[in-house]
Amino acid sequence: MLSSRLCRWIKGIAVSAAAAHVTYWVWESAERWESEAQRADPDGGIGTGFIEGVLATFAWLTLVPLLLWAGMRLLRERDNQLLVCMGTAAWIILGTQLPSGGLSRPEAEPFLLAFTLLGSLLAMFRPATPEE
Repeated sequence: MLSSRLCRWIKGIAVSAAAAHVTYWVWESAERWESEAQRADPDGGIGTGFIEGVLATFAWLTLVPLLLWAGMRLLRERDNQLLVCMGTAAWIILGTQLPSGGLSRPEAEPFLLAFTLLGSLLAMFRPATPEE
């Protein structure tokens, strides 16, 4: 039987990898949608593609904490505050390191792998329960 800490680590790897890849895929799709809207109506003025850009940014910021929390809860793990808070901060920091040009999927994988490794380490820590 696997120890509780090892199981939590394995779950952290799976959830962090899934959260990173799903969020990157959604963000990439929304960014493509924004650029297509701008190309479709180049004389559309200042607001062309604005809503699509806002949706891309909103997805980039909110999907990671939601997916980290929901994934660990679905795998019956509690006390994921450190994973969700620090994972969100790490996602924002890693996201600012991505080049602002079109980044191909293989070029983004090292960033997603770094997030997965950090998330798996954060998942191992559980707050101590107070003794009564």
